[in-house]
Amino acid sequence: MKDGWWSEAFRAAYLEVYSHRSDTQATAEVAGLLPRLRDAPGPVVDAGCGAGRHLAALRAAGVTAVGFDLSSELLAVAMSRPPCAGRLARGDLRAPPLASGCGAVLCLFTAFGYFDDAGNAACLAALGGLLAPGGWLVLDLPEPAAVRRGLVPSSERVTTGGWRVSERRRLNGARIEKDVEAVPPDGRAVRWEESVRLHESSELAEMAGTAGLMWDGSWPGLGGPEDVQGRLVAWLRRPVRDDGRSR
Repeated sequence: MKDGWWSEAFRAAYLEVYSHRSDTQATAEVAGLLPRLRDAPGPVVDAGCGAGRHLAALRAAGVTAVGFDLSSELLAVAMSRPPCAGRLARGDLRAPPLASGCGAVLCLFTAFGYFDDAGNAACLAALGGLLAPGGWLVLDLPEPAAVRRGLVPSSERVTTGGWRVSERRRLNGARIEKDVEAVPPDGRAVRWEESVRLHESSELAEMAGTAGLMWDGSWPGLGGPEDVQGRLVAWLRRPVRDDGRSR
């Protein structure tokens, strides 16, 4: 499949730029999902698992979970985590390297919306196709209105590793785009772009219906309905008929 901005963004420097996204934070984020995930009708998949923060937290909580990602550099870090060992595969979100029968598929930390509209719809359908009847596809996305209200056009910071990070953000129609420059203490600047489609709830519900899934509600944060974090955590479910078979 054709490469895009993600082939340059999700490399080793990405881990330093987002080093403030800690394992402790991942554990707290996963905690809000656990009550539902423990009732999922099959194993849980962390789609676009990156360096394995959330996958490790899921497995530490006793959830049967596997992950996959396209970035070989991020996967190498995930493979170094003992809870993730033997539970990882390399693959594209649009062509998941797994069989159907999964209890839940998670796209956390905005791991959805990378492609054009047709590509995003195909991606949702492919991920939904992994689900067992009654299983959930969970999309953790920016809430569009919150993004528009709180957009910071530019910022600079220094990471704990001493990297100087400059970020420039802009809205381009229904997409939020960001230019990143990361300069290590004694090295050459690394630059990339990030571009994610912002989806309204109604758009996701329509895409879900086309993919044979049903809208099962949304949360404003991973912690649950009362966790207001400016997120759109959409729960999309594979329907079950009265006889127990998928529709």
